[in-house]
Amino acid sequence: MTGYVGLADSAEKFLTGSVSFYDTCDTIGDGLLLYPGSKKQDIVDHCEKFAARPSHVFITSYLRSGTNWISYIVQLIRNDGAVPEVDLDHFAVSIDEMTQEEVEAIEFPRVIKWHFPYDHVAGGPPHQSPAKYIYSYRNPRDVAVSLFLLNKGLERVHPIVWSEFLDDFISGNVTYGSQLDHIKSWWEHRDSPNILMLSYERMKKDPVGAVQAISTFLGYQLSQKLIEEIAANSRIDKMKKNLESFNSALTKYKYVRKGVVGEWHNYFGPEDIKKLDAAVKEKLGDTDIVFDYGDTIDQ
Repeated sequence: MTGYVGLADSAEKFLTGSVSFYDTCDTIGDGLLLYPGSKKQDIVDHCEKFAARPSHVFITSYLRSGTNWISYIVQLIRNDGAVPEVDLDHFAVSIDEMTQEEVEAIEFPRVIKWHFPYDHVAGGPPHQSPAKYIYSYRNPRDVAVSLFLLNKGLERVHPIVWSEFLDDFISGNVTYGSQLDHIKSWWEHRDSPNILMLSYERMKKDPVGAVQAISTFLGYQLSQKLIEEIAANSRIDKMKKNLESFNSALTKYKYVRKGVVGEWHNYFGPEDIKKLDAAVKEKLGDTDIVFDYGDTIDQ
């Protein structure tokens, strides 16, 4: 894909110097922190000028909520279950750091990874778009831990302390803002026919059902055998093996890690749980969203 540099690849420049992950962040809207290297004007241009088409598939979610896993499932579906011969980071494109001109030059059909809240989506409001959107949400305790560990691996100047990070996570003072606000912004449009909302934990418990739902949503009619093969081949361990064959930055810099449910047990104390649960009640108490915080489930 000429001219495209994967979002994970671009992180290398922040890992080779003494630049803090957050010191490089621009903001948009009411102070929403952008990914390091993203420029406010590019994001505004994507939101206002991107021409969404029926062939576009957006893999959307908050950070650390299954975006790469779902992208890999889509890659396997489009590849008839065969092991991909293209790095996932170049199949599902993160356009945060690209100009509008660079985005328009990407080959079709486009699969786009997008982490922004509903009101900051490339091409405008998804429910008015001809494109399709797959959104996954994950329990906030595991998201907080996974994002903390990712940021800890990227930070250079300022040490990242768990208690301080959790406060920032709850208040939304992290990249892409509050996870809870993010989920709610998409949840309010979950009944739109071009939006598929998936629970990360339910996908873990029923990967075959997840592949079935995704393939049907995208218009594929796959045999039960192929669905089961894709579910088996999209296990995190097999996905990581494929990514490592490309020396992918997604595994090199741990954008793809364990893919487990329940790692929060190793980090959250009673007061941490109390603080985050209070935020969940405040932000999502008027919805019927129920998070699964269960024990560790290895894929």
